[in-house]
Amino acid sequence: MRELAEIREDIDRIDQKIRELIMERLNCSTEVVASKIRDKNYVIYRADREESMLENLGADVPIDRRAEYLSVVRKVTETSRMYQYSILYEKVPELFERLIEGLKIPEKMKSVKLVLTRPNIPNAMSSILSMIGDYGFNMDQMKLLEYAKDNRAVTFELVILGDIHDVYFQKLMLQLSMESASFHIQEFIEE
Repeated sequence: MRELAEIREDIDRIDQKIRELIMERLNCSTEVVASKIRDKNYVIYRADREESMLENLGADVPIDRRAEYLSVVRKVTETSRMYQYSILYEKVPELFERLIEGLKIPEKMKSVKLVLTRPNIPNAMSSILSMIGDYGFNMDQMKLLEYAKDNRAVTFELVILGDIHDVYFQKLMLQLSMESASFHIQEFIEE
């Protein structure tokens, strides 16, 4: 059996390779979003494509490691999309501006209440929570409003702690809106 220090050296070496691969993947994401902006096709997330990709990638992974492997792949994919939405936010500002058009925005707020409908995939709720955390925000409330088995959709009411004036919060709102079948900001909750 190897010593722990030797194993950790291997892990450090592998982590360097993973970093290089993730940077390479993000470079590809830059090209993908540039192409989408050029074509005015702003659809970044496609649940059907992601489901198919996960099926294919997981097919050859031993069953005792498959769930963990797919969890990592899912996170890499989510991170890639987050990066693409960040670029989209910068290059096509009107996509976010439409979300707040006509809304009265207070100067100071503690949270935002919204309703969204997403595809009902096994990780729909965890994906939302992960996305919120990745942007640096926390959830105050999350309530399941509707579960529609027939069209495989779930509708949630969310109260997210944050301020719509914050650029990262705006990017989060853009991503949530674009990855949802429906999205509506209901209320800005003042301090």
